[in-house]
Amino acid sequence: MKKFLTFFVTLIFCIFLTSCEYPNKDNVTRVRLPDLTGMTRSEIEEKMDSLNLRFSFGFKHIEYYGSSMYDQFVEYGNGFEAGDRVDINTFLYIFTTALPLPSEKIVDLEMNFDYEGKTFLEDGIEKVTLARSIDGDTAHFYTTDGSYIKVRFLGIDTPESTMEHEAWGKAASNFTKNLLENAETIVIEAEGNMTDTYGRYLAFVWADGVLVNLEVVQNGYSNCKLSSSSKYFDALYETELAISKTGRRVWGEIDPDYDYERREFK
Repeated sequence: MKKFLTFFVTLIFCIFLTSCEYPNKDNVTRVRLPDLTGMTRSEIEEKMDSLNLRFSFGFKHIEYYGSSMYDQFVEYGNGFEAGDRVDINTFLYIFTTALPLPSEKIVDLEMNFDYEGKTFLEDGIEKVTLARSIDGDTAHFYTTDGSYIKVRFLGIDTPESTMEHEAWGKAASNFTKNLLENAETIVIEAEGNMTDTYGRYLAFVWADGVLVNLEVVQNGYSNCKLSSSSKYFDALYETELAISKTGRRVWGEIDPDYDYERREFK
């Protein structure tokens, strides 16, 4: 009986040691890495902070098949696995899937100018009619006098989808096309140089009071290409910073409609 009690006490003590923080021979506290399976980033932060472990997040870029796959733990970096014992001072890398895009606008701009009776060439503002949506950052319009103009959207640069094919190019093109084709009122607004090196007019494009240039950035199809002197720089740049942290679309997500080996759309 005495031997049994001794064995039982020893067993409990061993279990206690393996489940808690403990010092190694150099008197450095070591902890067992927790199993983070199924946890979101906020849950992971809470767990790691409770263990006083230092870490940084990274994205594991994979193809997603549903919204339930976003914001999920994937793996520890540097070959670590759940259950491994590490020094408390070890800096860890934790990889998750990409995060959901924000459901609300990062910056909500309003079209606070009058466009009635104005023309693009004389006033830099005009209500136009969509002739053709070309890609994510280019469209052709008819002006009020019937002129046909080609417009390159200011401040964005979406992946190619016409002469060249790039990941997220087709998705960006479809996104912009949907906004323009479903808009009742489209207004173009100039700033700075009127044309680019290809002779296209440069403009901010408003669809039913929504700045399309900003929406493209908000939905992860481009970064901000405006100079800091632009009137809309702060809005596009602030939005870029927020969206870049999601790891979505042009920020690292794999395009399911793109063949990366052949460099063409599926």
